[in-house]
Amino acid sequence: MTGELTITLKGYGFVELPNQDNDIFIAKDNLHGAVDGDIVEIRFMKQKHNKQPDAEVVRVIAHQNQPATIEGIMKKYKLKQEFSADVLQEAERVAKLKIADCMKNRVDLRGLPIITIDPADARDLDDAVSLVDNTDGTMTLGVHIADVSEYVTANSSLDKEAYRRGTSVYFPDRVLPMLPTQLSNGVCSLNPNEPRLTLSVLMTLDKKYNLINYKITKSLIQSATRFSYDEVQAILDGQADHPHRAMLLKMAEITRKYEHDRQARGEITFDVPEPKIVLDENGQIASVYSQPHNLSHRIIETFMIMTNEVVAEHCHKLHLPFVYRIHEKPDPVKVIRFLSALTPFNVRHQIDFENPTGFQYQDMLKKITDENVKIVVSSLALRSMQKAKYDPHCVGHFALGSTYYCHFTSPIRRYPDLLIHRIIKMHLDNQLTRQQIDRLNAYVVAASQQSSQTELDAVAAEREVDDLKCAEYMQDHLGETFHGIVNGITDFGVFVYIPENTAEGLVRTENLPDDNYLYHDGTMQMIGKKSKIRMGDPLKVTVIGVNLHKSKIEFTAKDK
Repeated sequence: MTGELTITLKGYGFVELPNQDNDIFIAKDNLHGAVDGDIVEIRFMKQKHNKQPDAEVVRVIAHQNQPATIEGIMKKYKLKQEFSADVLQEAERVAKLKIADCMKNRVDLRGLPIITIDPADARDLDDAVSLVDNTDGTMTLGVHIADVSEYVTANSSLDKEAYRRGTSVYFPDRVLPMLPTQLSNGVCSLNPNEPRLTLSVLMTLDKKYNLINYKITKSLIQSATRFSYDEVQAILDGQADHPHRAMLLKMAEITRKYEHDRQARGEITFDVPEPKIVLDENGQIASVYSQPHNLSHRIIETFMIMTNEVVAEHCHKLHLPFVYRIHEKPDPVKVIRFLSALTPFNVRHQIDFENPTGFQYQDMLKKITDENVKIVVSSLALRSMQKAKYDPHCVGHFALGSTYYCHFTSPIRRYPDLLIHRIIKMHLDNQLTRQQIDRLNAYVVAASQQSSQTELDAVAAEREVDDLKCAEYMQDHLGETFHGIVNGITDFGVFVYIPENTAEGLVRTENLPDDNYLYHDGTMQMIGKKSKIRMGDPLKVTVIGVNLHKSKIEFTAKDK
């Protein structure tokens, strides 16, 4: 286990572990030369009676005076890019699998107008979509997902490595794939004009786009066109033309209908920007900006949600061993903390901390008209939520307002998707014996726990790398001024978020605009003799310092 070491004035230490609520105590004699701020690996020692076990430092991964690096972050979370020789050899062998040998119980859908829509720089294309009109006035929406399980079989070296990694990890300058690139970027990726093995969910919609039937089948497809999100958005906006324009416009109509339906059932939409870090040809940061979430993105998002819900409900009704994607109701203590943080915003709400609903959160967010305030409140609301996770039991997805949900649509980069593909195919091929079901019932428990943890580690690592890159970017902008939003207030200063590049930094109390500010905990405000600073307030800041070891940015603000 790895984390950052903090040493107290009395000489003992605590290690903050990623995704853990409680810090780990380290006695002075167990520090073994590590100093405050070091990133260390620890191990637990023998537990004494009912006390928490002691821990000791095994090794220092990164010293406190060293700048943070992506390699150091990878070590911290035990992430690897390279694969072992046996895994690579197996990938080379299965990549040569002949499609003709995999056609049993598989339908040929290569005649459909199938497209992919992804980021322009994507290499692992998991999903493709199609839409055709039927003679009876209905239409069939097809979502076609790479059949990775045909190549990655149970208990193989590839499968064991995918289970261990759990997920692909995406950094600005590299990808740590769950599977070797011969599969992830090669025979499994739904590249255009190449036949690919898939699992397809064919959903029949009526004239009002209501789902009236579906079929899940093994399939063979061939994508006709690879689109980027920007290319599709230009077509939807009328700035470009394409033979698939009519299909894309109808896909947009379906998306709007299902977005409305999800809102009507209590889905919560959080307005939380995500950074996009662009590197130049030398690997240096060219720009950092907030990623757009246009209609083109929402088409794929909506179709994937529809598919995940159909598959989850289908498998739940069949009582198959399964891995669900669950999101439990918020913890009352976290909701109370969130409602207290809302006080400075004067936002009216009807959130019941003991029994909150998606509708209550949704109604509260809709009442906020100030976009700066909405960004801050959305972030605070998100922190009040439980973390979504994988589980063999279906308890629904709170934020989506969904009764049945799973992750089915990204088997190249997520192990739960790969596993449930395997289970569905065993069912389709009548291969689920009682012995197999008993084995899988135990396996989905272990896989759910493992995949939930690897996801937490991946998200934490990606966030740390983004913070590091934002800090490196702002180091090149020392002395420059930006327009920010106050998104946190403490007794030692205020935190400011910069919308144009998603950077976040601290303005210490002594660097606030000239006034004698005092922190008021009850209202989370800085109150001076002439003015006050509240969460969501605009604040013009200048970059005065960057700590690359901790990926921290400091600002000064001389006027609001």
